[in-house]
Amino acid sequence: MAGTTSSTVAELYANIVADLQPFYEDAVLLPNDQFIMNKFNIAGTSGNTVQVPLTNAATNGATVGEGNSIVAAATGNFDPTGVNITLSKKGVGTDVSEESLEDGGMSVVSNAVLRNLSQGLAQATDVAGFVELKASLTPTDVGAGGANSDFTTNFVISPDALGYASKRAPTVSMFYDNDLDTHNFRATIRDGFKVVRPTFGVPVTSLAAIGSSAETLADIAQAVATLRSVNAPTMLNGFYIAFVDPALELGIASQLNSVTASAIGDLSMIGNRTLLQGIIGQAAGCEFYRTNNLPDAA
Repeated sequence: MAGTTSSTVAELYANIVADLQPFYEDAVLLPNDQFIMNKFNIAGTSGNTVQVPLTNAATNGATVGEGNSIVAAATGNFDPTGVNITLSKKGVGTDVSEESLEDGGMSVVSNAVLRNLSQGLAQATDVAGFVELKASLTPTDVGAGGANSDFTTNFVISPDALGYASKRAPTVSMFYDNDLDTHNFRATIRDGFKVVRPTFGVPVTSLAAIGSSAETLADIAQAVATLRSVNAPTMLNGFYIAFVDPALELGIASQLNSVTASAIGDLSMIGNRTLLQGIIGQAAGCEFYRTNNLPDAA
């Protein structure tokens, strides 16, 4: 590109505005329909909190003698509760110098900006969701149980464990800094997570160093058994979701190598690029997904 004009910059901005949403959706992991059943979009409404109504546990029936009270034998009062999902703004920015536009070419600059903005927002969103899982899940950790930054907290969850709300889709704005001669792009999103069923997810803490994780499929199976014991729903394919870091992925993948091909996920069913790249396989009642956005155990 020999030079830049106002129309060139306007075209760049228009392309980024048009492409940010699909690029973000390809990069983000957690806010997918198969992972989170409780999703809410409150764009255009007032307030920054969504209350999710929850019902109490199902009532067990009981044997009732003739002429005796049914309620006394099997108490079944409907006692709904609720949890609040609070939205927060997440943002990322990148600056493009006039020289970059002049020398780099439209496609190169556009792709670089889109990658920085979409991946930055996606990472901030996923990190927030995993931090909420770590803070609010109540079952006992079935992993190593470490408590410092040498350990990663992985998760096995039901799609009913986490709630997600959004109010602002990925949005980008641009302004020109004439002092620095740069075009400044700023992208934001407003969303939030809240664990709505604290017993529907199990932490699996493991060492974060590659080759050091000692957790096995037996630990994952224990997490699955914990979820089954509280009647936690699975995904539509009958599996729970296991989010693991690269160290635990190595251990799990090496064990999956000896599992028949029928246990490996059908990639044609995966909805976006992050899911396609993240899936490891299926075993022990879980579908495994790798992510680098899990919290450490500190």
